[in-house]
Amino acid sequence: MSTKTSVAFARHILLASAATLVVGGSVHAADLPSRKAAPVEYVRVCDVYGAGFYWIPGTDTCLKVGGRVRVDMWYTPAKNAVSHRSSGGGTGTFISANGVDQNGWYARGLINMDARTQSAWGTVQTIFSLRLMSASGLANTPPGYASGVFAAGNASTATIEAAYIRFAGFTVGQAASNFSFLPPLQYHSLATAGFPNGIRQLAYTATFGGGFSATIALENRAELTNSTAVNTLGPNPFTATAATAGPVPQRLPSLVGNIRIDQPWGAAMLSAAVLENSVTFGNAPLAVVGNAGPQIRRTGWAVSGGLRINLPMLAQGDSIQAWVAYSSGALSYVVNSGINANPAVSSNWVGGFLRVDRDLTLYCVNAACSIGGVEQTKAWSAAAIFTHYWTPSLRSHVIGSYARVMPGSVTRNTAWANGGLSNATTWTLMGSLIWSPVRNFDIGIEMSYSKLNQSLPLSVPVGLGTLASVNPSNWTSRVRVERTF
Repeated sequence: MSTKTSVAFARHILLASAATLVVGGSVHAADLPSRKAAPVEYVRVCDVYGAGFYWIPGTDTCLKVGGRVRVDMWYTPAKNAVSHRSSGGGTGTFISANGVDQNGWYARGLINMDARTQSAWGTVQTIFSLRLMSASGLANTPPGYASGVFAAGNASTATIEAAYIRFAGFTVGQAASNFSFLPPLQYHSLATAGFPNGIRQLAYTATFGGGFSATIALENRAELTNSTAVNTLGPNPFTATAATAGPVPQRLPSLVGNIRIDQPWGAAMLSAAVLENSVTFGNAPLAVVGNAGPQIRRTGWAVSGGLRINLPMLAQGDSIQAWVAYSSGALSYVVNSGINANPAVSSNWVGGFLRVDRDLTLYCVNAACSIGGVEQTKAWSAAAIFTHYWTPSLRSHVIGSYARVMPGSVTRNTAWANGGLSNATTWTLMGSLIWSPVRNFDIGIEMSYSKLNQSLPLSVPVGLGTLASVNPSNWTSRVRVERTF
């Protein structure tokens, strides 16, 4: 074979081998299973409900996640006090200012979630807000006249501020009370009632044209602190026998309703609440089974009106708002836990002769206490808030409140040492200045002053009247740093 022929033959062999490899490779590739990349599902902005919402991947629900960090520091001078017998501190127990907290700190972290889904019935909204708090002193447990806590130490707590579902006009869960009008924006406290942690409820809201709406609701009575306990009188005008309380059952929820209008000029609301105060006597002559005496049932009620007027002619964001409420046997909707019982949203730590007012007071009508009597406590309150923006980043609040508590006639004519209580009034004036150097970042300070006026019916335990003021007053200051995101 010639050299030229050998080269041609080798070329044919190489081309045939390459073709065989290509065909064979194609056949083997066809036999392998195919693998496709999974589609990437990016988080998308949901602009249907406003800023901050995103579509939850793979669903038709939009979610907004946010929160708040709040640090409060405040100082309130400690005062001598004499506890009332129904306050848990014993009959006329003297409480020295030396054993009372006068400053407090807390750090709060809130997590808020708002999920919304469109349906044939409208928007389905789910709200959840969890508060985690580490606190000490006054912030841990504000001096509790009802619990006898005056030096609270340190503690960490977890609280659900809101947990509710809104659907087709219904609200189910823990949400703001349908009775109150003023926002819980004050740093320290008002004499009027409020529900900063919401109240469990089943409510329906009908929305009409022109900003009008109406709500009817069942609200959880167990969160009305004044109706979950009862006052009892010792020797009184009818008998020397002391009344004792048996179980205080929660039998029916509160019925609450309001009508409201919201307009560019502001808002207005009228509201009412009706509840059943149920209690039993613990006195043996009245007992039916064990320690359960006859059931005492009284109807408590409250009414209120609120108004907010926007004042853009002064500055953008300015407003003045006011609220007034009256009740009989429904103190929690009007003055919270008493005239100076000092929960976080009630009156200040004023010291003096301390009192805890309840919706009901029990007393014996005859010497054997085979007949029991009961009377409801009446009260009214009013408050106003003026908000002014000095600059877009600097605002102030001026807040005033007034409350009057009026126990029944038997309670007023029973000695203070035996559980008697007089009429009492308290007023509070507060001013705050808040700087927001960055949007949703507040640095603020508040000063407040509170005054309690009362008379003590009949006798006071010997010697105690010189140790604490009957008509005390006090001031407090607070600093807050808060960032919302």
